[in-house]
Amino acid sequence: MQNKFWLKLILLVVGIAATVGVLPAWLGLASNVVINELDKLPVTPETFDSRVADVIRIVDGDTIEVVMVSDPHETELLRLLGVDTPETVHPSLPIQFFGPEATQFTKNMCLGVPVILHLQKDGPERGTYGRLLVYVELPDGKVLNEVIIENGFGYSYTKYPHEYTARYNALQLDAVNAKRGLWATVKFNDLPGWLRKSNPDVLK
Repeated sequence: MQNKFWLKLILLVVGIAATVGVLPAWLGLASNVVINELDKLPVTPETFDSRVADVIRIVDGDTIEVVMVSDPHETELLRLLGVDTPETVHPSLPIQFFGPEATQFTKNMCLGVPVILHLQKDGPERGTYGRLLVYVELPDGKVLNEVIIENGFGYSYTKYPHEYTARYNALQLDAVNAKRGLWATVKFNDLPGWLRKSNPDVLK
């Protein structure tokens, strides 16, 4: 998985360089063909756009800040697609159960490392607060959004359906049954309101 990640990273950088004229255009086209073939493998989300970035700050469990490799002056706030983690910095909500743990988990997973951002195939590019909506591929080839759910540091966010809703629901069910992360001790009233409303039997 790691070899695949670094190959894609190199190819994406080549594609960016070709786009801005640093390298011949045919190199960019060739790299895109190879990336498209790599993206057909099940590990990586099927996407219409991929970008290379370095993670420079963790806001909370599902929101991170990156700097784009294509432009060191371009930073973006990212909202991880399909996952909702307990709040720690919401302006109108208190710190929620397992919020600090979720934030620390995300920090441990990606702070200071290169990642590949995958924008969703269909749907908006940005969320309500202007954050870029993405799946984040880690250097080991895993998708951060999925890793958070399967380890019990966040919820499958069914409020906004996406390409992998069914898969993320299955990952959450497995985490619940195995009592991983927050699922080991969470009480119903600790869960976010949207989840209590949409799935009142989640702990049964």
